[in-house]
Amino acid sequence: MLQTSAYCLSLAAITCLASMAAHAGEDFQVRYNIAGSIGGEMFTPPDAAGLAVGVAETYIDIRKVTGNDGNTLTKPIPGGAIPLPSPTPVTAYPTYGANTAQIPASGTFKLFNLGVGYITNADYGGGRFAFGGVLPYGVKSQSVRANAATPAVQANPAVPAAAQQAIASQFGATYQSNLAGEAASSSGDVSGIGDLELQGGWLYTTEQLRVLLGASLVIPTGRYNASPAPDIGTGHFYTLRPSVQVAYLPTPDIAFAAKATLGLNTKNRDNDLRSGNWIGLEGAAAYKTGIGVFGLHTVFVQQYQDDANNPWGPSRYRSLNAGAFYTAMVPGIDAALTLQYMATTSSRNAKVGSMTQIRLIKLF
Repeated sequence: MLQTSAYCLSLAAITCLASMAAHAGEDFQVRYNIAGSIGGEMFTPPDAAGLAVGVAETYIDIRKVTGNDGNTLTKPIPGGAIPLPSPTPVTAYPTYGANTAQIPASGTFKLFNLGVGYITNADYGGGRFAFGGVLPYGVKSQSVRANAATPAVQANPAVPAAAQQAIASQFGATYQSNLAGEAASSSGDVSGIGDLELQGGWLYTTEQLRVLLGASLVIPTGRYNASPAPDIGTGHFYTLRPSVQVAYLPTPDIAFAAKATLGLNTKNRDNDLRSGNWIGLEGAAAYKTGIGVFGLHTVFVQQYQDDANNPWGPSRYRSLNAGAFYTAMVPGIDAALTLQYMATTSSRNAKVGSMTQIRLIKLF
C-alpha cells in the first residue's frame, strides 16, 4: 500500500515548481509544474493523515524555445542607416534592410525541492484540511545564440567604391558582434534558492474517490534580476493558483485522475511586465501491481490572456507534455519512491525539453 503521506505532499507541490526561468509568460514559462504532479498518490489510502516530509530532484533538459508558430524562436531586426563622418549629409548614409534572427536556446536545470505537508485528523464538512509548503534550490546553465546573415549594405553611388567596401566590411563585423553580444547577455550559469510555494486545501476521500479543493501562493523569494541573464527565481510577482483534483478508483488496482488549475499573476515590479493568466490541465491513469504502480500522465498549460509590456509582444504560452511514472514503497524506511519522465510534444512561445524526476515521501 502506498505511503499515506503522498497525497499531502502532492498538495505541497513536492513535485517541484516547474521552474524551467519565467517574457512569453515570463521568460517563456509559467509558474506551473510541467513535470506533472499526479503519480502513484492516486492510490493513497482514504484515512491518510499526519505530518509528511519529502524531497525531490528534477533534471530539466531544454532543447529549444518556440515562437508563435511552434518552431524555433525568431526575432525581427529593424533596418537602418550607417552614419558617416561629417560633413557627409544624412541622405548619403548607406542603409541596410530589416532582417530576422533565429534564436537557438538550450540549457539544463537541476532543481532540488524540500517539502513539508500536514493533513488533519479531524473531520470538517466530511473532509479534512491539508497544508503544505515547498522550497526549491536550483542550478541552471543556459546558452542562447542569435543567428542571422548580415544584410546587404545599400551605398549611395556618390560614395567611392573603396569606401563602400570598407563600410560594408566594418558593418558586417559590427552587426555580427552585436548579435553575439545580445545572445551572450542571456547566457550563463546561476544557482540559488527559488520561489517559495505555500498551499492549503480541503481533502475528501472514500474508498473509490479522492477530491482535493485547494489553492497555492507562489512568493518571490528566489534570486531574480530584470536583466536578460538567467535567474533561479521567476520574477518579483505573486501567483495565486486555485485548483481542483479528482481521482477515481473503479477497482483497488486501477486509478484515473484529473486536475485543473488557474494561474493568476500580479505585475513584476522589476520590469513592469505582467505575465498573462493561464489554465493548467493534467490527466493520469495508473495500474497497481505487486511491485508498484505504473502509470501514464499528461500536462497541458495555456495562457488565456496576453502578457502586458512584454518585449516579445502579446504572445501566449502553450505547452503540451506527456510521460510515464512508477511509484513503489522503499523497504526498511516505509517511504514512497516515485520515478517519472515527461517530455514536451508541442508548444508555442515556450521552452521545449524533457523532465526526469525522482522523489521520496515519508510520513512521520
